[in-house]
Amino acid sequence: MKKFLFLIFGLSVILLKADTSIENKTNLIKLTKEEKLFLIEKQIKCVVTKSWAPFNFEENGKLVGISHDFWQLIKNKTLIDSTCTSVDSFQEAMRLIKDKRADITLSAAITGNKLYYGRFSKPYVSYPIAIATTLDKQYISNTEFLNNKKVAVGKFYSTYQILKSKYPKVKFVEVEDNIEALKLLSRGDVYAVIDILPVLSLTIADHGFKNIKISGTTEFNFDLRFMVRSDYEELIPIINKGIDSISKKELSEIKNRWLSVRLESVVNFSRFWEIGFISFLVLIILFYRQYILNRHNKKLQEANEEIEKKTKELEYKSNQLAKQKELFEKIYHESTDGIFLMHLDTKEIIDCNDATLKVLKYKSKQEFLGLGIADLFPTKQPSGLSSVFNIYKMLDTAIEKGSNSFEFVFKNKRNKNIWLEVVLTTITIDDKNLIHVVLRDIDKRKEMEEELNILTHNLEDKVKQEVKKNEEKTKQLLQQSRLAQMGEMISMIAHQWRQPLTAISATTNNLLLRMMIKDRPSDEELKKEVSLISDYSQHLSNTIDDFRNFFKTDKQKTNTTLESIVSNSINIVKNSLEGNNIKLIVDFDCYESINVFASEVSQVILNLVKNAEDAILENEITNGEIKIATSCEDKFCYIEISDNGGGIPPNIMEKIFDPYFSTKKSKEGTGLGLYMSKIIINDHCKGELSIKNNSLGASFIVKIPFSTTS
Repeated sequence: MKKFLFLIFGLSVILLKADTSIENKTNLIKLTKEEKLFLIEKQIKCVVTKSWAPFNFEENGKLVGISHDFWQLIKNKTLIDSTCTSVDSFQEAMRLIKDKRADITLSAAITGNKLYYGRFSKPYVSYPIAIATTLDKQYISNTEFLNNKKVAVGKFYSTYQILKSKYPKVKFVEVEDNIEALKLLSRGDVYAVIDILPVLSLTIADHGFKNIKISGTTEFNFDLRFMVRSDYEELIPIINKGIDSISKKELSEIKNRWLSVRLESVVNFSRFWEIGFISFLVLIILFYRQYILNRHNKKLQEANEEIEKKTKELEYKSNQLAKQKELFEKIYHESTDGIFLMHLDTKEIIDCNDATLKVLKYKSKQEFLGLGIADLFPTKQPSGLSSVFNIYKMLDTAIEKGSNSFEFVFKNKRNKNIWLEVVLTTITIDDKNLIHVVLRDIDKRKEMEEELNILTHNLEDKVKQEVKKNEEKTKQLLQQSRLAQMGEMISMIAHQWRQPLTAISATTNNLLLRMMIKDRPSDEELKKEVSLISDYSQHLSNTIDDFRNFFKTDKQKTNTTLESIVSNSINIVKNSLEGNNIKLIVDFDCYESINVFASEVSQVILNLVKNAEDAILENEITNGEIKIATSCEDKFCYIEISDNGGGIPPNIMEKIFDPYFSTKKSKEGTGLGLYMSKIIINDHCKGELSIKNNSLGASFIVKIPFSTTS
């Protein structure tokens, strides 16, 4: 047994020495004449990040790593003339590629945004994307286990771009780098960290995170590729040839070289323990070999069954793909919308369906495919801007957002301008960036919209005319309402003048009679009688002023009080109420100043009081009573005019403010009083006139703001 172990030890030493002495011998690959000419004309500027071990990093001032070694190997096989410089971050490397200040970067993954400014080689090495947790967590066999858990990941890392669309329920925490992510994990601030397996493993070891382990891998692999600036597409097939020429031995040497060196520097094993581990591994292999052989046949049988199953699945998927292809071709060719494909860079139209030819009046594909982008449009759009300038703006938006829809004027084969609805979508087919264009004829719809705009404009004019007519009509109705009340006012004037005129007549007759019978009155008696005549005359004059002010048309608003307006209105109607034995009760409780058309409000009060008087008389109420009360609340003042005249029947309550609707039994009412009162209070005064029945009659409530705008 001792001899056997000594033999294994000796073999291990020999193997280790042999591995360290292997030299990488490469043979030149065959390039085409055009490829050789490209390499002669171009010196390839390479850019890499300086701190992404084990792929790219600096050691003793030199760039080294797995990606760097692959690039050196490919350079030797293809004679590419290239120098590499390092930058601090991957984002800076991408900016240099995008701005064409660098030609290639050595380690990148394909994501959608990079395709706009870069081209990618085939993968030269691939590693699984791993999951790290603290030591107390169990093995993670399914990435879905991380749903609703906090997972730290570099916000600019390609691994994040790969995972976030597939697992939207994972609560990704964006960090600057793996060191920050592992610190969060070590403190328990996140459940896991995700990155490429070798990068994650070495970062854990390098920075001494003793409470962290690799707990599983995702279903994704991270494929490392060379990324070339978009206008150096000729370099891609050269690099791919170099990748294809790398042997398994060369691949294994590069991978093992850096992983073994890094692990050795971190763990610091002695030579003895290395050899002991290898010897122990060989013993385990010998004992395990027999077990593997016993299960080999069984695994082969299971593999055959699995291959058969996968073959059936592949056949099924092939059939499904064939059906989908047939469906998509049918949609493309039989669509009623025009569809064509255009090369993004050259703006060359490469294919179209029959509907496109029908919409634009072309007879054949050949005739249409030969057109340039400027041939599809008139010189200018209806807005007056250049059509070509506009369409390039729309293309830029589609490139930026992935798609863009808009309406645009095209020019058909007959040089007729037509409106089309356009949808632009960026797609990639066979590594070519294309624009997928969908056209829909909306010419008739645009004509209808134009007609509708004309009709709308005409309708607006008609509405303005009708509003003006209504305003004139309202003024006429207001005047008509005033004239309708004038008869009642004349009756009131006659009633109020009757008593003073009778008194004046009696006084003058008395004086005249005494003069006739030689009973001349004394100076004092004469002075007293003349004074009475003067008082009666002044009363007549005041009555005329009250009625003249009532019929005056307000031109401007005035500052006054409700009490003043109500008092002036009462002076006009009080004699009529007294003559009809109707009791008038006044309760003033608001002396705030208001800004209104005073005579119009006075007209409303007088109209409401007269309506109450008429209701009491028509219903033959023996103890007629009208109450006028004022009050203030918030920014409004109120007048409530109530009576005991029996109220308004519920079936006509909603109609009493309608024009020409009257409740007077004599049918002498015009039906304009309440209608015009409503217009004055609601429209002119910006207030509100409302009605309700009380226990004995009706109550009208006038609500007016302290200050109104006309």
